[in-house]
Amino acid sequence: MASAGIVMTNGRHAACAVDRNGLRPSRYVITKDRILTLASEVGIWDYAADEVIEKGRVGPGELLVLDTVNGRLYQSFEIDNDLKRRHPYKEWMSKNSQTLVPAENIDPSRQGESGFDSKTLLQYQKQFGFTREELEQVIWVLASKGEEAIGSMGDDTPMAVLSKKSRSLYDYFRQKFAQVTNPPIDPLREKHVMSLATCVGREQNLFSETTGNAYRVMFNSPILLFSDFNQLLGLDSTNYRANTVDLNYDAHESLEQAIHRITDEAERLARSGTTLLVLSDRAVAQNAQVIPAAMAVGAVQTRLVDKSLRCDTNIIVETASARDPHHFAVLLGFGATAIYPYLAYESISAMAKSHQVEDVTPLMLNFRYGIEKGLRKIMSKMGISTVGSYRCSQQFEAVGLARDVIELCFKGVISRIEGVSFEHIANDQKILHTAAYRAHIPLPQGGLLKYVEGGEYHAFNPDVVNTLQSSLKNQDYVEYKKFARLVDDRPIATLRDLIGIKGQLDPVDTDNVEGVETLYPRFDSAAMSIGALSPEAHEALAVAMNRLGGRSNSGEGGEDANRFNSERNSAIKQIASKPLWRNRALLDPRRCTAN
Repeated sequence: MASAGIVMTNGRHAACAVDRNGLRPSRYVITKDRILTLASEVGIWDYAADEVIEKGRVGPGELLVLDTVNGRLYQSFEIDNDLKRRHPYKEWMSKNSQTLVPAENIDPSRQGESGFDSKTLLQYQKQFGFTREELEQVIWVLASKGEEAIGSMGDDTPMAVLSKKSRSLYDYFRQKFAQVTNPPIDPLREKHVMSLATCVGREQNLFSETTGNAYRVMFNSPILLFSDFNQLLGLDSTNYRANTVDLNYDAHESLEQAIHRITDEAERLARSGTTLLVLSDRAVAQNAQVIPAAMAVGAVQTRLVDKSLRCDTNIIVETASARDPHHFAVLLGFGATAIYPYLAYESISAMAKSHQVEDVTPLMLNFRYGIEKGLRKIMSKMGISTVGSYRCSQQFEAVGLARDVIELCFKGVISRIEGVSFEHIANDQKILHTAAYRAHIPLPQGGLLKYVEGGEYHAFNPDVVNTLQSSLKNQDYVEYKKFARLVDDRPIATLRDLIGIKGQLDPVDTDNVEGVETLYPRFDSAAMSIGALSPEAHEALAVAMNRLGGRSNSGEGGEDANRFNSERNSAIKQIASKPLWRNRALLDPRRCTAN
């Protein structure tokens, strides 16, 4: 058995593979009677020490194979050596594969220059929903420091579907995360097992090993700089033909019709041999609207997969809409191979002038580094270590998108709450478009991150906080009622604000209400191990639940025996195999009430 590796068999060979992180061990023991035991905890099998003839472990990224016909055990290095001798892989790679020249190694004269004047830049920023708040507190921080700005936890603004403001389509997606107390991967300390390396080219049959599999172009990040994007477009058209699909559409088309049109165009290009399919929203015009990049990527990805064309084509997104790690994560998660955020770079270039910074290349590199750091953090929350695994994984939940939008653009994503339709999304885009072509309208301040008068609503706005503090400080009931009205009569900010009481119900007599002495025993605390908290916090939870009459949960691994038969004892013991075999007292029914 194995709880840490992937175990497989073809009827003759039994194999165990461990992921590249190797966060949990896969140990094996071979005894004199030729029994192989493989598990994360080898103590599951009773054997004497003098019976063991070999011990070992399957390391990170390694494979152990047992041939049950001849009884031979193959170690990972033996398997690697056998595979390496089958074909001239090194020769294939050196002859057919390419690597983009990193931006750090390119002469500054080839790094590109700003192509927008101040008027054009402002127009684009308004068209794609930029705010001064984002420019100063998100984009410039990424460019100047190479990491995301530090902010407090929590979000007291309305969900995008409930907001009265025009919100980015990216805001309708919530990232999934592994719901455990310890992170699946630490993106800082375990960065060495994570990779954002990306490659483009036709993906051929993995089971047919030929020189064609080596026709790939590799680069270190899915976030493209100007030089990266230019190199991709300049590749040999025989194997890497590039064509652009314009994401702008005329007013006589609806948004839904435009999406169907570009998916038809993408399918036609893929069938005709296009390898690099560039989805671009750069060619904006006063008489045209823009398809949100996330919708275009999702719809094209779905069409190419349905028609068995996705492995022949790579989706490159040239977009003005992406500027923070979540935006890039959404695009990658729904199918983008690589992303060129041209408006973010144009904005950084303009801000560099106002900050008297002449060399903008380090700023661009910092911005990309900060986005990459954010992407690793997002991927790590689901235990995903490579961007190749995250791409097309749809690790999101959609909140507030209509079913027909999900079906066409984000097929397969979880969506429990419907909401905005194609028409609503198009109307939001029209509002931004109208403002973009009115030169007298300045770039809005924002207010999504911090409260701004007239900006996005915040549940904990100054009026709410001040009246609450005043009512408590002065013990003023009139002030408290003012606070209550501000909360009760606020705009719709959360889903619970949509809930109302139907009709009039007779009050329940207090004599019929169950007492606390019978209520508390129904409550348990969450299972959190000592390692996830601390001994002090862990014991405090146990003491609190025992005094209330409820039950605390020890978490995996149990707890110190010194806590047994005291109010520090956890009534519920959660037991893993290793602690169980080391300390069978954990199973004493006097010390635990549940498993």
